[in-house]
Amino acid sequence: MSSADNLRLGIPSKGRLGDAVAGLLRDAGLTFSRPDRSLFARVRDMPLDVAFLRASDIPVLVAEGAVDLGVTGSDAVEESGVDLVQRMALGLGHCRRACCVPEASPIKTPGDLDGARIATSYPRATARYLAQLGVSGHVVELSGSIEVMISVGVADAIVDIVETGSTLAANRLRILDEISQHETVLVQQAS
Repeated sequence: MSSADNLRLGIPSKGRLGDAVAGLLRDAGLTFSRPDRSLFARVRDMPLDVAFLRASDIPVLVAEGAVDLGVTGSDAVEESGVDLVQRMALGLGHCRRACCVPEASPIKTPGDLDGARIATSYPRATARYLAQLGVSGHVVELSGSIEVMISVGVADAIVDIVETGSTLAANRLRILDEISQHETVLVQQAS
């Protein structure tokens, strides 16, 4: 249970990023235990509560004051569109947002995306990317396994986060264009 007087820190509740952030906090000497499926943990001997949240929700929850600080990917911060102050980059979770197409696709340059259907979990960033290119594409907003959307006929291209590229290789996709670089950041509400 959270205390109203404690500082509230939102961190990803699961996945590689959640595990890495929890490990980073423990390495920094913060001792806490997350009861099974609980959303909060109190840090021992400190006025700090940890809230376990969906990584993509953290920027909005920080902006709305639900938590005082948040740790999430800079990609989630950018996509949220909310005004936050980035306190520091944490040096983990390095990845890139990229536009990808099938290995055999006739799309050879970003300009060839004009009129293409592009599946993504990042509709705002994708729309900005297309606008910067000066091309018109149909953005298909989805969540989950974006890489499969081409093979099931939903899209001609995808915009997604790429870490190692192994998922792209497994789905016979190639990077058409690297859009941006991202990592895990600590953010707070803008005044």
